[in-house]
Amino acid sequence: MPLANSADNMHSKVAQSFAIQVKKITNGQLVIKTYPSGSLFKGEQIFGAVKNDLVPIGGRLISALSHEDPLLAVDSIPFLATNYREAFRLYRASKAEIDKVLQGKGVKLLYTMPWPAQGMYSSKKLESVEDLSGLRFRPYSAVTQALGAKLGFTAVDIPAAKLSKALRKKQLDVLFGSALTVTELSLHKRFRYWYELRGWLPKEMVVVNLKQWHSMSVVQRQQVSAVAKKIETIGWVRSKEMAQHSMLRLVDAGLEIRQLNSQLQKKFEAAGELLLQQWLIEVGDRGRYLLEKYTRNLR
Repeated sequence: MPLANSADNMHSKVAQSFAIQVKKITNGQLVIKTYPSGSLFKGEQIFGAVKNDLVPIGGRLISALSHEDPLLAVDSIPFLATNYREAFRLYRASKAEIDKVLQGKGVKLLYTMPWPAQGMYSSKKLESVEDLSGLRFRPYSAVTQALGAKLGFTAVDIPAAKLSKALRKKQLDVLFGSALTVTELSLHKRFRYWYELRGWLPKEMVVVNLKQWHSMSVVQRQQVSAVAKKIETIGWVRSKEMAQHSMLRLVDAGLEIRQLNSQLQKKFEAAGELLLQQWLIEVGDRGRYLLEKYTRNLR
C-alpha cells in the first residue's frame, strides 16, 4: 500500500490503523503493508499503480487526479467548503459520483480523510494585489495551478519528493498548505507568515484495484468495507482535532498568523468564483446536480 506522506503524517498513521484492523477482522487472510514517504511509488505515481494493478491498494490526494476527470477537483475549489461541516456535506453530496468516476477508471473508493483548511505560507508580508505578482509557488493540483495563475503567481514544478530541497534553496515564495505541514517540512526555515485563508479542505483517499476487490470473497469485501467506514469516521475526527492544535505549531515554529486584508480577500474570492464557474463548464450537468445537492444540504 504505497502512500505519499511520511510515516509520521496523520494520513499515514490512519492508513496503518486501517491495515492493522483489516488483518485483525479477516483473521490474517488479508495483510496490508504500508509504504509511506513515496518509498514504493511516488505520490504522482500511486493512482496509476493501483489502476494498472501494479499494487492492489494505495492512497492519493483526490484533487490531484482532476486530469483523470475534472469532477475530482470538487473539494479543492476555493471557498466552496471552508470548514469541516461544509467539507463533510460536500463529500456526502459528491461521494457517489466520485466513486462512479473511480470505478470507471478501474478502482474502488474505500475511505477518505481531509486535510485541515488550506492556508498560505509566505516569505513576505502581503499588503496589496501588486505584492502577489510573480510570487513563485508550487501547485499540487490543476485547481491550485489555476488559482495561482489568476492571482499572478509563477508556478514552479516541484515533485513532492524534492519539495524539502527546493525550500532549502529558497525556490518558493509562497506555498498553499495547512498549518500541520509547518513542522513536517520545516517550513519555518523558509517562511515568516501563514495566511489563514480557510480556502478549501482537500481530501486524501484510499482506493483498491477493482479486479483485486472482486477477487476477494463476499465476506472479505464486507469486512474491509466495515473497517473502511469505521476508519473514515476516525480519520475525519482526527483531522479536525489536529487542525485545532495546528495553530500552536505555527506559533511555536515562530510564524506570524495573519489574515488577508479586504482588498486581497476580494481578489482571492473572485479567483475562486471564476474557478467554480470554469469547473461547472468542464463538468457540466454532473457538477450542477452535485452543487444543488450540496447547497440543499447546507440549508
